[in-house]
Amino acid sequence: MSGEGNGNNEDDKSLEGLRQLIRMLAVKSGIDEAMADDLFDLLLTVDPEKGISDEEVEQMKGYKQADVRKVFRIFYDLRIASYRRGKHPDTGATRYYWYLDSRDADLALLRRKKQVLEKLKMRLEYERSNEFYVCPKDGTRYTFDYAYEYQFTCQKCGTMLVPEDNSSYIRVLENRISRLEEEIKRDERQIFGH
Repeated sequence: MSGEGNGNNEDDKSLEGLRQLIRMLAVKSGIDEAMADDLFDLLLTVDPEKGISDEEVEQMKGYKQADVRKVFRIFYDLRIASYRRGKHPDTGATRYYWYLDSRDADLALLRRKKQVLEKLKMRLEYERSNEFYVCPKDGTRYTFDYAYEYQFTCQKCGTMLVPEDNSSYIRVLENRISRLEEEIKRDERQIFGH
């Protein structure tokens, strides 16, 4: 990753965001997230000029080669890992040597940040364009249309709903969006040199 190893707090945040994405995709694929984390840490130490094969990982870590390949495939699909083909020194069979590509990792994280930004913008629009009512007992939140349909009574407990002022929530969303937009601009300058 750009600036890695310099103790930069922004790089630490970026790395943690990437780790969270990897864990989520591992679980979604039925892969142990701890193994995915461990293999990511391993690839962080691998020399990109040499790479590491799934067979070498199995010998080092004890993970099955098939599981290692699944995790490496997640990294490849995220465009944070690449591989080069080589020959097994004894058998001559084709072997794949994996390594992290920091530029691709930065691009994958940038794409993820842009996806999050779009979701935050959609949520902000939803908050701005709706009027909300809330149950004072259990905190259940309703849009005006839903509250109107049920005569402004909570469907869980029957309590009368009260109008909700969501302006502070809107401000929180606006601040998050603004910070994320700045972070994205900074990342783009770092990656693309603009």
